[in-house]
Amino acid sequence: MQVTVEKLGSCQAKISFIIPGQDFHGTVQEALKERAASANLKGFRPGKVPVQIIEKQFGKEVRGAAIEHFVQQAFQKAVQEHQLKVVGFQRVNLDELIDLPAGQDLASNFEVSLRPEIVLGAYTGIEITSELAPVMDQEVDDAIANLKQQQSRPEPAGDEGLAENGVAIAKIEWIVGEETVLSAEGHRIAMQQPTPGVDEAKWKAALLGAKDGDAREVEMTIPATFNKEQHRGMAGTTRVTIVNAYKLVPPSDAEVQQMVGVQGDEALKTFVRQELGRQKEMQELGRVEGELLQRLIAAHAFDLPTMMVQEQARGRLAQFENQLRQQQAPDDVVRSQIEANKENALKAAENGLRALFLVQAIGEKENLLVTKEDMEQELVSIAQRNNAKPEDVQKFYQEQQGGFDQLAIEILERKVRKFLRENAKLTKPQ
Repeated sequence: MQVTVEKLGSCQAKISFIIPGQDFHGTVQEALKERAASANLKGFRPGKVPVQIIEKQFGKEVRGAAIEHFVQQAFQKAVQEHQLKVVGFQRVNLDELIDLPAGQDLASNFEVSLRPEIVLGAYTGIEITSELAPVMDQEVDDAIANLKQQQSRPEPAGDEGLAENGVAIAKIEWIVGEETVLSAEGHRIAMQQPTPGVDEAKWKAALLGAKDGDAREVEMTIPATFNKEQHRGMAGTTRVTIVNAYKLVPPSDAEVQQMVGVQGDEALKTFVRQELGRQKEMQELGRVEGELLQRLIAAHAFDLPTMMVQEQARGRLAQFENQLRQQQAPDDVVRSQIEANKENALKAAENGLRALFLVQAIGEKENLLVTKEDMEQELVSIAQRNNAKPEDVQKFYQEQQGGFDQLAIEILERKVRKFLRENAKLTKPQ
């Protein structure tokens, strides 16, 4: 096997290889004979299937496996001989090689992305000002009010109709001129959340006091994401026919206290204040870690593997497209949104990769290893958060291409972020 490596830049290389025809076709013939010896085809005795029959039926599959075998060998040889730090590679197009004429050498090439060389500057002792704010009395009162709202139970609104915080089950219709362009039964509506294209103040004014069986109308503008393109942006009317109107009854103070396991108003406020304080502390830790990492990204200039950046950007756009599809956005809206977000996806990919490579460099220098115990603990934690079995979570990551690698990267990033924060100079605001 002849393997050569051509550097295409600081983070890209091309691996070319030549397999003598005798070696390649000999490997294919041996594989066909092995397949023939174990084949059980109708009309032939087991193990007595002619190689020509196996070639006709399984030839492409066998040759494809042989090509992948030699590609992997070429890859390993190039990595070892040239000490390449590969972080991604281009797949070989098997269709171009699968019908290689008998006796001809197998010759091809593929590109690999290389990990950038990073000269680390100072990353400890970075001064950063804390933005941790104390918990204010108003925040405590608001949190208790929000908790009551979240735990409110629906009861029939009766003759009072919908209140400002009411909800309802209703039929929704969008009407343009004399045409009903949308009709949805059993739709859940809330006074605080107008349907698309409707002004919030007009929505509340139209529905306030509505009772079971009432039909209310409010002016609207057909959204730009509506699936009927000809109606987008047109003025219309939203007709809401109330099936069941409900009022939301909040729990009493005593019920709230029982929910969180305390007694008395002051004990409840103390509990809520502590919870808000913990939340603020966690948010501040994350903010500090994120800012430290972004400062390091700005302070370290290094090349990125172009192929990897493009792949990451495509992945981000594919995920964005999937979200739009789930929202049932029309095809033309999906296309325009994807086009408009290409540059942002590219910038996000570059920033993400810079963070990744910096994290790896710092992790290696500080010997912040991801251990087997780290991985096992992470799988257990994921299982607990998702009410699943650890073995099922492990199976899920095994089935995902690069699943465990990605999990290890996430653990390493958390370790490095924590290291940066603990070794920074945190000061209080003046």
